[in-house]
Amino acid sequence: MSDLPVSAETVAPRSPGELFRTYGGISLQAFGGSLAITERALVQQKRWLTPTEFLGLYAISQVLPGPTGVSFCVLVGDRFFGLRGAAAALAGFLLPPTVIVLALASLLQHFQHVPAVQNALHGMGAAAVALVIHTAARMSRSLRGQRIGILVAVATFGAVALAGLSVPMVMLTLGVFSVLWAWYRPGQPRP
Repeated sequence: MSDLPVSAETVAPRSPGELFRTYGGISLQAFGGSLAITERALVQQKRWLTPTEFLGLYAISQVLPGPTGVSFCVLVGDRFFGLRGAAAALAGFLLPPTVIVLALASLLQHFQHVPAVQNALHGMGAAAVALVIHTAARMSRSLRGQRIGILVAVATFGAVALAGLSVPMVMLTLGVFSVLWAWYRPGQPRP
């Protein structure tokens, strides 16, 4: 993937070190979910990706095995610097929070019974949900004018969140349908 051209609307990172530092910063802000922070950093602030490129890489990272955030940072790193970039982005994404989580886990063992600590954890969970909703709304702007994309997004939400269908079942049905639709769209060149 590293041979893909960078869009005229974007700029490339200067080095694998910059990827490491950027993903280190993202991971230090993103305990519990990095989507909103990653999108803001890579699309809005750094301009390494367009919103459409971000959405495409995010979609690919969701179907790869393992955590989506890890797959995404490997894809971004590989896009710009190949294996060195993938390793730098992955190390930046995983190393800082690993050290902090190990230290916090040690502290939590001593203070888990304190009501203020329990309340803080509940508040962080609510904030994480709000960030996901806000980011989904902002990412949906990339689907403007694509009725089938909006339909698939709404159907996926309804199938998983409302009907309680399993994610693998929805991926095998709606996911396969949307890939086939994108590939065989009437009047459109193949991707």
